[in-house]
Amino acid sequence: MKIVLKNGTVVSEDQPFVGDVLIDNHKIAKIGVGIDVPGAEEIDCTGKFILPGVIDAHVHFRSPGFEHEEDWQTGSRAAVMGGVTTVFDMPNTNPPTNTLKALEEKRALAQAKSLVNFGLFFGGNVEEVKKAQGIVGVKVYMGQTTAHDVDEGSIERLLGDLFNATDRVIAVHAEDELMIRKRMEIYRKETKPEIHSLIRNDAVALKAAKTAVHLAKKYSGRLHVCHLSTKKEVELMAKYPDENITCEVAPHHLFFTVAEYAKQGNFVKVNPPLRSQNDLEALWDALRNDLIDIVATDHAPHLKKDKKKGYWLAPAGIPGVEFVLPLMLDSVNDGRLTLKDVVRILCERPARIYGIQDKGLLAEGYDADITVVDMDEEREVGNVVSKCGWTPYAGMKLKGWPVMTFVRGNLVMEDGKIVSGRRGLEVLGTSKYSVPR
Repeated sequence: MKIVLKNGTVVSEDQPFVGDVLIDNHKIAKIGVGIDVPGAEEIDCTGKFILPGVIDAHVHFRSPGFEHEEDWQTGSRAAVMGGVTTVFDMPNTNPPTNTLKALEEKRALAQAKSLVNFGLFFGGNVEEVKKAQGIVGVKVYMGQTTAHDVDEGSIERLLGDLFNATDRVIAVHAEDELMIRKRMEIYRKETKPEIHSLIRNDAVALKAAKTAVHLAKKYSGRLHVCHLSTKKEVELMAKYPDENITCEVAPHHLFFTVAEYAKQGNFVKVNPPLRSQNDLEALWDALRNDLIDIVATDHAPHLKKDKKKGYWLAPAGIPGVEFVLPLMLDSVNDGRLTLKDVVRILCERPARIYGIQDKGLLAEGYDADITVVDMDEEREVGNVVSKCGWTPYAGMKLKGWPVMTFVRGNLVMEDGKIVSGRRGLEVLGTSKYSVPR
């Protein structure tokens, strides 16, 4: 069916303008003013803004192996409710996605259940990486998140081998494992959640980031540093305005500081941890000035009963895929960002970094992944669709919410309700990328 989105403010590559978008055969067929197509369904978007669908380049949908926390059906429902049309899933499932067999098994799960488009990260198995097809990137955990043993030089060897083995993006969780272990001993007798930010302090993050950047330059590899959290990391990245080295920030590092532990305890325990107000402001400045490329949620749902355990037992992770767009739209209304910034950091730039074709922009010939938002709608964060059933953003009043989500031209969410069970498709990463600054 042909659909015309009528009289909305179209946020495209050029200046936003009031006009129409024609959807035909899963594609954006035409963008303009006064589009009239006999027989097409017309949807009035007067007073609304028409944006490209959001690409969340960092989620943990937990399947296979941890379906009690999230699965492809519940995770993708949460995504589409928040205006997200494409997600990239991380490999630390059970089994981990680091063999061709595990990759195909995860593909089958996502294809059967996901309401949104999806891309799959592969784990750091050098020999299998050489044979893996269509992955969006390779994920390397440099910190304790992986629970693997490391020694001096092992991460350096692994990253060097991976840069030589693939032309895909190598995305790193940059925290130094050996420093974490030493600092854990210092605070072993402490039990307050606040010690998390002391154990994994800014030096832990900076050392790992420096190592990753050094090796990317040495091997001329494509590096993406995940979830920057400190001013020092921002200063490091500013030294490399290079399309071969990119980075992201998670929303929780933009909206919470160490002061949040007193309010939410282990519910805001996350790796890397919350930082100071000074770090938070540095992240916002870098985001506005295009020193940080994208916002990605690191959506990591855990059950409430597990988050309520003592510090040393409570898992690290924060769910976020459902609310990243409203958080950013509220920031537009607050004057911290523009809508063009939002499209850059949530739509256009993720597609460019990972070489995803025909996504990330409202442009003729591109896939009809579209989010319609109401910049005047104001409501309190409450209902949570993610299987984990909670969010650290609960109670926040946000202005600016998605009201329609189209995945490949199919209307999947309207006015806070899932209206279609159509499945998304896998997106395939390529070595073709372009991140001009």
